[in-house]
Amino acid sequence: MIETVQCAGADFCEELSGSGDTSFARFYEGDPPSRLIRSTENLTLLADMSPLVLGHLLLLPSSHYLSFAQVLSRHAAEVHRFLADFIPRYRETFGEPLILEHGSSEGQESHACITHAHLHFLPVDGDRVDDLLIGDSLAYEDLGSLDELALPPWPSSAYFLRVYRDKFRVYRPTGGQKRQYLRSIVGAVLAIEDPEWDYAVVMRKGDLRETMRMVDRW
Repeated sequence: MIETVQCAGADFCEELSGSGDTSFARFYEGDPPSRLIRSTENLTLLADMSPLVLGHLLLLPSSHYLSFAQVLSRHAAEVHRFLADFIPRYRETFGEPLILEHGSSEGQESHACITHAHLHFLPVDGDRVDDLLIGDSLAYEDLGSLDELALPPWPSSAYFLRVYRDKFRVYRPTGGQKRQYLRSIVGAVLAIEDPEWDYAVVMRKGDLRETMRMVDRW
């Protein structure tokens, strides 16, 4: 059985707990006061702190898990309900969503990308992302549904998830990928100069504020 673990100091966890001492609070200084879009009992939807494109959103478990493979093993019904309501809204506002995740596991080196599970939603061409991942010699496995992510080996493995147009694919990291690897891949698709896809290098405050304005009536 998958258990939640402690995450003292993890910035997502601090933000979800309502702490005022977070990276978001320091960078945005109350404008906007929050990047929270909506939440359910076990899920929280945020705008990405430095969106790579308008509509770059993050879906997180409200408790601490290392991957959505683990989340699905405990909260699959809630995830499906959330997505069934959310994705049509997303399509209407931003376009067809690409879903990406760097799933982590115990024993890996922790860093900001994967200390707390999160799915990225972006209006980006998933086929072009596939081309770049395959070009980096990553092996993959196609899944029949998102539910298969909850099956072994994924809850205890590192992986890169790609969901696009109801097609589900899991790539296996080789260990040679840079930190924020998926952001770098999306940055390449969007022609963002290296390393400006890195949120530590460029903070896209205007894009976050406009994204929040666009989802205000959700």
